[in-house]
Amino acid sequence: MARICGATVGAITGGLKGQTTETGFLRGVGVGAVAGAITGVQLMELIVNGEPFSKVALICSLVNGKIFMEWVSPAVLKAYQWQISTMETSLREISDIFEVNTTRGLSQDIIQKLPIYEFYSPRSTSCNEANCTICLQDFKNGESAKMLPSCRHFFHVHCIDEWLLRQGSCPMCRREI
Repeated sequence: MARICGATVGAITGGLKGQTTETGFLRGVGVGAVAGAITGVQLMELIVNGEPFSKVALICSLVNGKIFMEWVSPAVLKAYQWQISTMETSLREISDIFEVNTTRGLSQDIIQKLPIYEFYSPRSTSCNEANCTICLQDFKNGESAKMLPSCRHFFHVHCIDEWLLRQGSCPMCRREI
């Protein structure tokens, strides 16, 4: 009986609290009913043990939504985070199994074999018309760059080396190396 009464009071309180927060009315009713049922059981324990002030505090905290926010909200958040992390792990495992949308990086040997060029612009100390699309910095006279053989795009040596360790394609056109 205490669980039913607690669930009813909790559902009403949870619905009102859920309506005023981003939780939503229906979720607030559901969560409030659970919190109310738990509160009802705790209230019965307090009655059996004869602690009158605790009963009043427990009922007041249920009615003003304090229990809803303190006990249930963290539990719902934790369950949501667990569900999302499980889903992300499952998607990652599926893509690994079937090699869907996974391009692996290149080996260090292949990256080292790519030709290195030195930039030189007779007009200025920086080549304003040419920049590295990875770091978005202009090339300066005397800087080293690597040109990808498949598409002829060029990048700072350290920028493209780090990229190619993770991805086996050009960062601009996505063509495989």
